[in-house]
Amino acid sequence: MDTKSNLRSSQGFETLLFQKPEPGIGHLILNRPESLNALSLAMVEELHELFDELMRSEEIRVLIISGAGRGFCSGADLRDERILRSAMLRDTAGHLEVVQRRFSSLVIEMRRLPQPIISIVHGPAAGGGMCIAIASDITIAGPRAAFTASFANIGLSGGELGTSYLLPRLAGIARASEILLTGRTVNAQEADRIGLVSLLVEKEELLMDVGMEKARALLRKSRLGLRLTKEVLNRSQAAPSLEAAICVEDFNQSVCVTSPDFLKEVERFQKKKNG
Repeated sequence: MDTKSNLRSSQGFETLLFQKPEPGIGHLILNRPESLNALSLAMVEELHELFDELMRSEEIRVLIISGAGRGFCSGADLRDERILRSAMLRDTAGHLEVVQRRFSSLVIEMRRLPQPIISIVHGPAAGGGMCIAIASDITIAGPRAAFTASFANIGLSGGELGTSYLLPRLAGIARASEILLTGRTVNAQEADRIGLVSLLVEKEELLMDVGMEKARALLRKSRLGLRLTKEVLNRSQAAPSLEAAICVEDFNQSVCVTSPDFLKEVERFQKKKNG
């Protein structure tokens, strides 16, 4: 695929909508509103396909994710026969390969995408839906947003799709432990207070406006700067020491300082300062 070619249109997907509201901005809409945008295997496969295309895209520089209807995403679709097929449940290796890793690798792909991801959460974000929200780079919540790590409630481990890694880094180990062990719902106000979301928007009708405003702000930054910022944040979370994190930062800055974008911004800054 040519990196400059257009991404697939909305009509090419059955469970997703993909739009380009403005140049450089992609808007992914989880589009199964009748099931609160539950993650069927068909949706998971289409998400993989779209993320693969975005990985190679020079056209889209920022990605917004939202849900159609009255919520963001209710997690895995437990009515999907492909997920609950009895033979799969009897075979641990089969389930791991065919189902579990297809779901969990979505979060890995999200973190690897060069585009910063903005999730706009209104209504429920449960199970895998919560995982997608907290795996984003910026999470914007509306007043009715609700986050539920529902895994323990249905007999599963609370660690799912990166929650045991991401949630303690957002909310702290004590809060993350309580949330994952109890499977309780965290409302929008608490999510904002404990750092589960980046921003709480008090009026739901303004959510997309705020999301687009953030996306436009990111577009004003250099492509390389955004990509390396996302990368260094990912790598620093697992850095063994401050020195190791600074080593990555030093390399990134030396790469950026010789780029045309940096030289252009320095020149613009000097002209502004001089008059």
